[in-house]
Amino acid sequence: MDLDECFRKGLIKRTKRNRGLARSLLEMANIKERTVKTAQLDELNISAYISLAYDALRQVLEAICVLNGYKVLSHACVGELLNELLEDFNYKAFDRLRYVRNNINYYGIKVDFEQGKEIIRKTFRMKEELVRKYLSELQNF
Repeated sequence: MDLDECFRKGLIKRTKRNRGLARSLLEMANIKERTVKTAQLDELNISAYISLAYDALRQVLEAICVLNGYKVLSHACVGELLNELLEDFNYKAFDRLRYVRNNINYYGIKVDFEQGKEIIRKTFRMKEELVRKYLSELQNF
């Protein structure tokens, strides 16, 4: 789905910029990240924690959208919008993480333990880069 289609279908809406909401989203993202990082990961639960790590990333992306005056109702449209708004957004990396998460959540596909740990590392690396570049002023809550 392209950006125009996201707008046409109402999956991206203009809204007021909301620092409070962005701050709350960042706080929840950080809680989810801490949860994953302190969990006892194993072959059985790795896929569930990949989804939780992705949720943390998604909340950071939503915070960036809110600060730019957008509410986005679709994971794919978040990527499309940020690819347009942010000069250095790594759309391909995000889309790959979204694809893995969707395979877990919608198709019940399990991820290998070592591969899962690497996916979680990549997810949090992307999250940290985005927070540093676009949300650092919100971190003091």
